[in-house]
Order: sequence, then C-alpha cells, then structure tokens
Amino acid sequence: MIMDGSESWFDEEAGPLVRPFAMTRGRAPSGRHELNMITLVVAIKPDSDAVTLDRESAEIVRMCQRRPLSIAEISARLDVLLAVAKVLIGDLIDHDYLIFQDPPPPVETPDMDLLQAVLNGLRDL
Repeated sequence: MIMDGSESWFDEEAGPLVRPFAMTRGRAPSGRHELNMITLVVAIKPDSDAVTLDRESAEIVRMCQRRPLSIAEISARLDVLLAVAKVLIGDLIDHDYLIFQDPPPPVETPDMDLLQAVLNGLRDL
C-alpha cells in the first residue's frame, strides 16, 4: 500500500506484510526436538542476554522468564503460526536460551462404556 509517496509495511486489513517464512528464514520445524503445542518451555538465560536476537526470539526469552509457557501460548501471544513458533523456539533451545519439557503421556484411555453410561445418565436428567 502506498500513502503519501511512501511504502507501508502494514495493511490495516491484512496485517503485517512480513511473511512467516521471512521470520524463520525459510525454514520449517526440523524435528530435532519433539515439540508439540503443549510442550512447556522456560528461559535459562536472563533476557538481558537476548539483546542480539531478533525481535520475536528476544520476546520469547522475555516471556519465558517468569514461568513455563506452552508453545501454543507463545504462538498466540506473538500472533505467529504454530510452525513459526516451533522454529524460533527450536533455535533458542539449540543456543541454550530455553529448555523444554514434554507433557506427561496420557495415563490410559477412558472406558467407553463408562462414558456412555455417564452420557445416558445426563440425558435422563
């Protein structure tokens, strides 16, 4: 969009014109780390060490100082795609800014007969 003879990098309807592949320098999640949307990450370096990082990566380190955050929450707060967040977080893990913990595996699947009985009981109310 051109306004007053200058280019704008923001379109009110479309949002920022920086594409996701530009943030990740064209990379997709590598699979080096088993990261999913509920994986928790926490910063292990102070945010003052992140001054040399790009804006999004520095923001991730800053957000993860106080408490562990899920990748989905980081993605939402940065307003980026989940895949972009995974690439940025993977880089920060590789450079020892963050550590991650996988969520515990599901204990066991619920008994379908029990769930059906509960559903039938609720319907009878």
